[in-house]
Amino acid sequence: MLQQRRCPLFAEIARHALDRVPLSIIFDDSTVLVNLNYFFLRDRTIAEGRPQRWEDLPVVHPASFTREFAEWCLASGVRGKFSVVPCPAALGRIDEGLPLFSKTQQDEWLAMCREVIVPAFDITPEMLTHTFVLNPKTLQPLPSRIWEQYDWAALPEDQEELVTEYIAQACRILVAVGLTPQGVTSPGGFGGRTLPFYARCAGEAVRQVTGNPVPYFFQRVSRDDTVDAPVWYPDRQTGQATGEIIASTGDWTGSWTGYGEVDADRYITPDLEGGRLPALIDAGEPAVLISHWQGFYGLHDEDRRGFKAFKKVVSRLAERDPRGERTQWRTCSQITTYACARAMTEIAVEDNTIRLDLPVQTPDLTLRLTDGEVRSVRVDGRPLTRVSNRAAFKSDTFLLEDGATLVAFDPAQRQVLVEVEQPT
Repeated sequence: MLQQRRCPLFAEIARHALDRVPLSIIFDDSTVLVNLNYFFLRDRTIAEGRPQRWEDLPVVHPASFTREFAEWCLASGVRGKFSVVPCPAALGRIDEGLPLFSKTQQDEWLAMCREVIVPAFDITPEMLTHTFVLNPKTLQPLPSRIWEQYDWAALPEDQEELVTEYIAQACRILVAVGLTPQGVTSPGGFGGRTLPFYARCAGEAVRQVTGNPVPYFFQRVSRDDTVDAPVWYPDRQTGQATGEIIASTGDWTGSWTGYGEVDADRYITPDLEGGRLPALIDAGEPAVLISHWQGFYGLHDEDRRGFKAFKKVVSRLAERDPRGERTQWRTCSQITTYACARAMTEIAVEDNTIRLDLPVQTPDLTLRLTDGEVRSVRVDGRPLTRVSNRAAFKSDTFLLEDGATLVAFDPAQRQVLVEVEQPT
C-alpha cells in the first residue's frame, strides 16, 4: 500500500505532451507526381486574363525526389502533415488515374507514399482540386467555374450538407488509395471567412469517412502572433471534437510559387537565437512550419531550394536542443489530439489520489503536479519509473523538476486513477 498523507496537491494537464514544445512541418499543394502549381497558374492566367509565370515550372515532381525527401525525414525524426490533392487541378481522380501517367507510375508513387511518407506525416486532402469547385457527385467543374480558395473562402452556410459532402468526397478518394486522412487542409482561403461553419463541416466529414472522433483541419497561418491549437465543438459525452492546427511561421522555403523566398535564417539564425522558431520555443508555443511542395523541389531536380534550406533549419534545431529535452517533432494530428484531450479532461484531486475522466485518450498524456513533494506514482496500480533528467522523461515515467512533478503515461481507458506517495 502507498503511504497516504493529506496535502495541497494540485494537478493539471501539461500544455504539451512530455512537456516538450512540438515541432512540425506542414506541406501543402503536394499530390501524386504532378506539380499542381503548373496547372494552377496556367488556369489562373486564363481566369484573370493576366500572365502568370507557369510555362517554366516543372510539370512533374519526380517520385525519386519524394522518396529521398521522405527517407531523410524518417532518418532525421521530422514529423508533420503532407497533403495529397485528390483531383489535382481537376485533371482526374487519383483513385482512377491521372491521364498524364501510367497506372504503374501512379501505383508505385502511392506505394512509396504509404511506405515512407505515412510513417512520419499525416495525410490530408487539400479539398478536391485546389482549383475549380467540383460537383461532388460527378466530380466535374461547376458551370460557374468558381474556385475553391477564392469563391469558397466564405462557404455557403445555407448548404451545410453540400459542403460536408464535398469534404467527405475528398476524404473517400484518399481512403480508396490506402491513404486514410487524419484531417483536411484548406487550399488557400477556403473556409477562412466562415471558420466556425468550416470547422463543423470538416469535423463531421472526416468522422463520416474514417470514424476518427477527433480529426483536425488546417486553415490559418500566424507569422508573428501567439499560437495555440484550438479545439472546436468538444462533446465530452461522445468524446468527439475537431482540432485545428495553426501554422506559426511564414513559408521561407520557396513558397507557393516554387520560386519564392528561401531563407533558413528567418526560421532560426546560425547563432540559434534569432528567427521565428526560437521565439516560439522559448514562449512554449507550437512551432509549426508551413511549406509548399513545389518550393521544396524548386524549378528542376538540381534546384531543391526549399529542401536545402529546411535541412539547415533541422540541423540548427537539433544543435539548439541536442538531447531533445525541450522540443520534439510531432505530426499535426498528435498535436491536435493532445489539445483535444487536454481541453476535455476532467480532474478530481482528493488527498494523494487523482481521478481523471478522459473522453479522449492520447499517448504521452502528461500531468504537472505542484504544491507537494512526490516519492512515487502509480497509474491504475502500475508503478511508474522515476527519471533524473528531461532527456529520459518519456511515457510511464515521472520527473521532479523545479518544485513540480511531471508524470507521463499512455491512458488505456476513459477513467484513470493516479496515486501519489509523498514523504511522511
